[in-house]
Amino acid sequence: MKRILLAILMAVSLNGTSQSKYFIAFADKNNSSYTTENPTDFLSPYAIARRERQGIPVTTEDLPVNKTYIDAVTAQGATVKYALRWFNGVVAEIPSTTIASSILGLDFVVSVTAIYEPSKQGAPLDDFDISPAYHSKSTNADRYNYGSAAQQIKMLNGHILHNNGFTGKGITIAVLDAGFRNVNTLSAFDSLRNSQRLVGTKDFVNPAANIYLQHSHGTIVLSTMAGLMPNILVGTAPHANYWLIRTEDTNSEQLVEEYNWAAGAEFADSIGADIINSSLGYTTFDVASQNHTYSQLDGKTTPATRAANIAAKKGMVVVISAGNDGDSPWRYISAPADAKGVLTIGATTSTGALANFSSVGPSADGRVKPDVSAMGYYTAVQNTDGSIGTANGTSLSAPVISGMVACLWQAHREYTAMEIIDLIKANASLSQSPNNNLGYGIPNFASALSTNNITNLNKEGLTVYPNPFESTITLSLPSASNNLVNVTVVASNGQSLVNKWVYANNGKVELNLPRKLVSGLYLINVTYGNTKISTKALKL
Repeated sequence: MKRILLAILMAVSLNGTSQSKYFIAFADKNNSSYTTENPTDFLSPYAIARRERQGIPVTTEDLPVNKTYIDAVTAQGATVKYALRWFNGVVAEIPSTTIASSILGLDFVVSVTAIYEPSKQGAPLDDFDISPAYHSKSTNADRYNYGSAAQQIKMLNGHILHNNGFTGKGITIAVLDAGFRNVNTLSAFDSLRNSQRLVGTKDFVNPAANIYLQHSHGTIVLSTMAGLMPNILVGTAPHANYWLIRTEDTNSEQLVEEYNWAAGAEFADSIGADIINSSLGYTTFDVASQNHTYSQLDGKTTPATRAANIAAKKGMVVVISAGNDGDSPWRYISAPADAKGVLTIGATTSTGALANFSSVGPSADGRVKPDVSAMGYYTAVQNTDGSIGTANGTSLSAPVISGMVACLWQAHREYTAMEIIDLIKANASLSQSPNNNLGYGIPNFASALSTNNITNLNKEGLTVYPNPFESTITLSLPSASNNLVNVTVVASNGQSLVNKWVYANNGKVELNLPRKLVSGLYLINVTYGNTKISTKALKL
């Protein structure tokens, strides 16, 4: 009955539109040629190592989409643009509604959703408005003279990490954006290119395009992180590795871009990125029926938000711009900034005051958003003509934070992605009284670097997975072997929710937690003998 109803609804939708791109969802991954026991067949060694370091298992969600299903869809007349393993489906161009309906009739197809209509084209994405920048005087006090970028780094105490040698080395940042015009020639990126830390590029909008001839947005975003021009402009992670991934079609605003974003996030995961920076957000589209409502920004509904949650679950720190609608009737954050496992960034002025354009929270389900904030007003950047200027937007405050995340994670490689996010929020200016303008406030990365009092610092080797979780978690306690252990689970308000004695079976303890638990961070304490260790886990 459910299948027939879907077919009727989709037939009505398809007959009433002229859209040519669709997401085709499959029912399963049965008879796959891939297995979770052999992840090297579909994940890079870096991706596998990132999971292993954080106790994150490879699951069927990671398996590629069934090629037999893809071939069958292609045989019906569709042109598959890319597959989405996390969503178990494909994005495809379909030339007619008749073919779309026939694809829906295939036994393994769950739904066919229209996500792009070629007849609807809105205004192209604007370039940043770049203003002149003024260089600060040279100083020998720090490792770098930051030039125009001094304030945006020093207000985070980022220079202290740099002075201690933490500049992002060995950390890979995937930048999901609209284009990276002239990154292959601009002087701010000479070091990035010459040291081969520009690891690669990927284009999900038009694979045949030259990513260095596309929009300027990603170039300017990248300069706040990767720029290395001492005395002129230095970014927050000048020695990190970078992947440049194009997901945004600047000629229109349609739902397909959220699926592009999901593809970009999957790709970032597969190549082993540690951090995703995305200065993109979605609320309204050129096709009105695709528009999001505020109620949909509940951390689990929109395609980009769902993908961001999964990306976080795979052990990446996902950094998202809050949006620039703070002074508009909408006011609120955009998708995927509402995602539960990500670090959403608001914008401040150079004095730490809220920038008037910075989108605010809460999320539709009542969570504090943004998570933290950084300078996004008169932020120093390099323009595509090589000039140094300033620009405004949470598109800039997000990468400023992303670069500092790379430096902090370089210093604390033993931490999980969720622990890094927790550490940043715990060492921000409003950590004791967060609000929906600045979130937990402006991070103090020097404090985060030196702190030893976060509860998820567990030198005894306690790990929890999956993290984030839904209801069932597994604790790994290698040093506990088959001991009798006491486990407590405590909510952020201090309420004890679980207190029980269980045996650690070969160092593993499985807990079934109440499904009614609200979304948020939970403290997990384990005691055995004279040992007491703790960690934190995020409930989605």
